[in-house]
Amino acid sequence: MSAFINRHKKWLLPVGVIVVAYGVAMVIRNLGPELEVITPEPQALVVRVVTAEQQQVRLTITSQGEVDAEHIIDIANEVPARVVRVAPAFVTGGYFKTGDVLLELDNTDYELARVRAEALVAEAVEDYEVEQTEAELAKEGLFPMRDARVDSAKARVASARADLAQAEADLRRTKVRAPFDGRILFTLVDLGQYVNKGESLGRIFSTDIAEIRLPLTDQQLRFLDLPFGTGSNEQLLNTPVTLRAEIGGQQTEFPAYLHRMEGAVDPDNRVWYAVARVDDPYGLDDVERTTPLVVGLFVDATIEGRTVDKVFKLPRSALRKENNVLVVDSESRLRQRKVELLRTDFESAYITSGLEPGDRVCVSPVEAFVDGLLVDVVNKTKPADSLAVN
Repeated sequence: MSAFINRHKKWLLPVGVIVVAYGVAMVIRNLGPELEVITPEPQALVVRVVTAEQQQVRLTITSQGEVDAEHIIDIANEVPARVVRVAPAFVTGGYFKTGDVLLELDNTDYELARVRAEALVAEAVEDYEVEQTEAELAKEGLFPMRDARVDSAKARVASARADLAQAEADLRRTKVRAPFDGRILFTLVDLGQYVNKGESLGRIFSTDIAEIRLPLTDQQLRFLDLPFGTGSNEQLLNTPVTLRAEIGGQQTEFPAYLHRMEGAVDPDNRVWYAVARVDDPYGLDDVERTTPLVVGLFVDATIEGRTVDKVFKLPRSALRKENNVLVVDSESRLRQRKVELLRTDFESAYITSGLEPGDRVCVSPVEAFVDGLLVDVVNKTKPADSLAVN
């Protein structure tokens, strides 16, 4: 036996160690306490919900546009002359009233032309009176018939008076007057400059009304009651528009209204254009308006559309892919629901069917949705408390 052990002691020793270790482990296992296997309960996903309620909503449409004046024109010279006087208002940004003289031209030549025209009228009238007298005498046989000469004299009187009217008109045109209340956009002439007939003197615009062209897509038109074709634009005057612009680092609002629809679709971008107006944009008649709506300003516009009944208005975050929402049932489990959308905007989704009043709609992100997923609802809110836009 000892000989066997001596021959195989190299591998018998490790085997013996393993056998002893196994025996010790079995003793410890049998003598130690039995471990209880506990299966953890699934944790509910915490979500926020809103309660779906039907309501009447006033749909709104957003657009953008640039402020323009109702009238913006180039003033042109009508008679050639030298500028002899420039009004203080004839500077970039200057204000003027209807009929104000913006520029005066040298009227010497035109005053002389008027005097000569008056003299010619007097001479023609005198000749006409002589011819009339001789015509009366001709009827008594004292002179040959003079009717043709009377008609000729009468025509010369008319021509002389026409020349006088032209001279007086040219004289008036040496004073360039404002055709409306407005401001100077820019000037092109100055004191002492000679200007030719038809030469542009500057550009002016009116200040009583501002206009903003607002592009509207065909999809947006669905939510507005706007006239088309030969319909009247009068119904547009009751459509409120709110304009917003950042002026001096502050967000400023201006009340406006739709005035008309333009009569054609833009061939470049295939959109319709509605024109909004703002009365007294510079606050010249309204002392409470401290910030003007100036020409060239870019504004955001919100147009009030038609009113729709029985609509569920929910936060945009409630909407899932393919027009679905997640509803929490009575057992606090998530169920997917297909809904029909009226429209969406940056903040809200307007749903016409697929929900029932009182449904709890999940507005929290759910990365891995499984039908019947257990949830824990917190911070319940109602859309009607903060989202209605009646």
